[in-house]
Amino acid sequence: MKNNKFVRTVLGDIDPQTMGIVDCHDHLIKNGGPEMQEHIDFLMIDTLAASEELQSFLDAGGKTMVTMDPPNVGRDVPRMLEIAKKFAGKAHLIMTTGFHKAKFYDKYSSWLKTVEEDKIVAMMVAEIEEGMDVHSYNGPVIERVPHQAGIIKCGTSYGVIDPLELKELRIAAKTYHQTGVPILIHTQLGTMGYEVASILLSQGVDPHNIILSHLNKNPDKYYYEKILQLGVFIAFDGPDRVKYYPDSLLAENIKWLCDRGYQHQILLAMDAGRFYYQTAYSATKGTVSNGIAYLLTNFVPLLKQVGITQAMIDDMLINNPQVALSFDVTKRK
Repeated sequence: MKNNKFVRTVLGDIDPQTMGIVDCHDHLIKNGGPEMQEHIDFLMIDTLAASEELQSFLDAGGKTMVTMDPPNVGRDVPRMLEIAKKFAGKAHLIMTTGFHKAKFYDKYSSWLKTVEEDKIVAMMVAEIEEGMDVHSYNGPVIERVPHQAGIIKCGTSYGVIDPLELKELRIAAKTYHQTGVPILIHTQLGTMGYEVASILLSQGVDPHNIILSHLNKNPDKYYYEKILQLGVFIAFDGPDRVKYYPDSLLAENIKWLCDRGYQHQILLAMDAGRFYYQTAYSATKGTVSNGIAYLLTNFVPLLKQVGITQAMIDDMLINNPQVALSFDVTKRK
């Protein structure tokens, strides 16, 4: 596109204003990888179930979904392209390059450890500007498809930022300066958010292209305000996770932030990254669960119930993503 700002979907660049309602952090396909060492629920490779789940999100009013599966940690380019093409003209899907938390990489022999920084930057830039590796850098062969990643992910650990994670952040910042790509960070249980945002800001990343995820798992509204004062975005993901905290607590914390003027820095997402977090996947096993549409059918009405206005909700679901997810070519060095 000729505009300075655009959103890069897997099927091409679009005007940010055409995204509609956005789920800023979710999952449709996860093809194994190191997460499966934690739980088999992370294996999600049924394109039919994933398509049904995406359709339910569209039926509830959604339009765009950011799928946050990086190379080596669940990303499945062929299956995701199958879904994206099936929904061409109906839904926008954004795919991810980058990394996850250090736990998922061998600290002695992984490519994240052994390959020098600038060479990994080149790998990331290629995924964003040329096309994703169909093998998601599982090696040893690299074969690019003509479909690009539209966001870069980093991950940090619980209460610490590992040296490998610091390397990720440096690589993400360098990639940002070459491409203008937005950066989203997995913060383990909502910790180290302020620190990681500060690191990226110190490396010259625009705060409008920094998104912190999972802070809802650390329900400290004063901590949220401290982070938002840096000018970055927080993606509150994961309603319907009472094992952490009830939806009402998250809704009330969002209301508190909106009342203090931060409605333009909040994004919403479902982060339904396990088999039984999705209605269609669960149905294949004969079980019943809420799914991605819950964000719009259940959580948004709760936001209204606690006093958040429709204008504020529109900012969080429609207007703010247009800023946070946009490439800004004027920022390239």
